[in-house]
Amino acid sequence: MTVLLPGQAAAPVGPADLRMMYVMHYGFRRDLTHFCVAARRTPIADGRTWRALLARWDLLSTVLHDHHRKEDVVIWPLLRGRAEADHDVHALSVLDAMDAEHDLIDPLLVRVREGLEAMTIGTGARDREQLTLALDETYTCLTGHLAHEERAANAVLQARIGGAEWDHLERTQLRGGMSPRELTQMLPWAFKDLPDPLASELLAEAPLALRVMLRMGRRRFLQLDEAAFAAVPAGTTVGTTLVR
Repeated sequence: MTVLLPGQAAAPVGPADLRMMYVMHYGFRRDLTHFCVAARRTPIADGRTWRALLARWDLLSTVLHDHHRKEDVVIWPLLRGRAEADHDVHALSVLDAMDAEHDLIDPLLVRVREGLEAMTIGTGARDREQLTLALDETYTCLTGHLAHEERAANAVLQARIGGAEWDHLERTQLRGGMSPRELTQMLPWAFKDLPDPLASELLAEAPLALRVMLRMGRRRFLQLDEAAFAAVPAGTTVGTTLVR
């Protein structure tokens, strides 16, 4: 199975079902677009909205750190071991790039958080400018990394991990790591604006416990999301020209 969501760069063919990976990538692109727009349009004196944006950024950061940790701990080392055994120089160079790009992203997340925190205390136009610059750099860096991963790293993955093995990895190592509280926030985050029929397919396949957590967390997530992105025009979507 494969999928090509808005903004997605590629979907290399192979035995592994990477739909959930692409769902997460879609969520990162969607959020970064909304944050870039919100930083430009939210009134400087609107402390309530800036506080909601800060909390919403913390949710994005939690999900992204979990996603990258699983790649760093589970996926990349597995692929690296197999590439080394085959003396596959190209695959190793791709995996080196994935590690380096992850290292670039973390400091940017901190910079944006600091910028949002400054805006919550009623600062001025100069602080907004610094925040938008940090968000623009984060947008460029992270979306560039996602595209590189989709084109190159996922091609390596599809060549070296079978479908049954990937399913086992997802069940045993890639789905865990979050607390129940974090899951009740992450699940509605993942399904926000997710196009059908993919959203319906994933819901039908999800275990009952996850569907219950999704229902439990949806209302709280929507309240935070609407409060944070109050200044973002309806219809703003992945890659909108409003981010520039």
